[in-house]
Amino acid sequence: MSLSAAIFIESNTSGSGAEFILRTAELGLLPVFLTASPERYGFLHSGANVEVRACDTSSDAAVTAVVDEVAAVRPIELITTSSDFFLYIAAVQARRLGLAGSDPNVIALCRDKALQAAALRAQGIAVPCSAAVRTHCDIPNAIARVGLPAVAKPISGTGSIGVRLVETENDAIQALGGLLGTTTDFRGRVIQCGALLMSYIVGDEFSVEILDGRVIGVTRKHLGPLPNFVEIGHDMPAMISRHLRAQIVRSALRAIKALGHVRGPAHVELRADLRRVTIIEVNPRLAGGSIPSLFRHASGFDPIRAVLLSLLGMPFGSPTTSAHGSIRFIVPEHEGRFDFPHNGDRLMDQFALAEFKLYRTLPTDFSRCNDFRDRIGHVIAVDTDPVAAARRAEAAVRFIRHA
Repeated sequence: MSLSAAIFIESNTSGSGAEFILRTAELGLLPVFLTASPERYGFLHSGANVEVRACDTSSDAAVTAVVDEVAAVRPIELITTSSDFFLYIAAVQARRLGLAGSDPNVIALCRDKALQAAALRAQGIAVPCSAAVRTHCDIPNAIARVGLPAVAKPISGTGSIGVRLVETENDAIQALGGLLGTTTDFRGRVIQCGALLMSYIVGDEFSVEILDGRVIGVTRKHLGPLPNFVEIGHDMPAMISRHLRAQIVRSALRAIKALGHVRGPAHVELRADLRRVTIIEVNPRLAGGSIPSLFRHASGFDPIRAVLLSLLGMPFGSPTTSAHGSIRFIVPEHEGRFDFPHNGDRLMDQFALAEFKLYRTLPTDFSRCNDFRDRIGHVIAVDTDPVAAARRAEAAVRFIRHA
């Protein structure tokens, strides 16, 4: 009897894509990977047991044709993706075949940051003041409405691409104009024209990871220097008071309820200060930034496996341990040639790391993008003491950068 299939439509490139393939095989399913560019994914060529189907994944008709081809020869148990860009088409295909998954209409609402903010605001949920910018004529009104400093960002984006703090009117005009002039994403796909100007919220940044309406963790986020918003590390569980954690969890759950996102994973980003919690955005997917790996090492809970089990209609369990984990990303200090000539196993022993991973083959020519593409690898440290875990991860990154 042929194995049942789990279909993946594209993937993120520096996060959980390979892990999804591995966990799927462990669950006794055949991963079937649909992609327009197989060469983009190194894990497809590393001996993994995966069936690759090349097709135009930006075309509903092309994806439907391939899905139906697979369905003709083996049962399909689930359809999903770990890429923001393909959440909607994956949800549509799952709905078409009567499979479990998020509501496509909710995915579309969440992916449009302007519509999402309006929906949350309508339910009385604290979000930044914002204004959608569809044409250059909208820019003066947006600045007048939101004020400065503010954050300019794509209307539908990912990985901090194009997100920038603007402090002057000229900065805002240039940033928003640049976003309006962007017609394709970093994969070369055509995107909707538009930008969003949001008031800048001061406070510590966190994310809440949710699956099927159930909170599975709260993560503290660390960002690089302004005016950009590159995430350079995460700590989990976030070391905060019970009172603040309750506020953060309550706000995140209210947000997904207001958006109607009751099924599937959610990654809710927010900022908190002494006065209130403000929702920055809700992403209708599993967290990126290797947060799933951080969870697995620190808590014994594997969010990737949990998402798959949820889609299969099976219980996905709870964390089994209570250690603290810190991930820190390797971001070169200078553009140009970057290398780390040391033995990876020796590095892990030296700093007692749980994980050390590079996203590129070294040496590499590094050119700064001021978004997630600046991260060329990461380290994870785990300890019963949260301060010790963070210090070891940070020390390892410093060593790598200056080796």
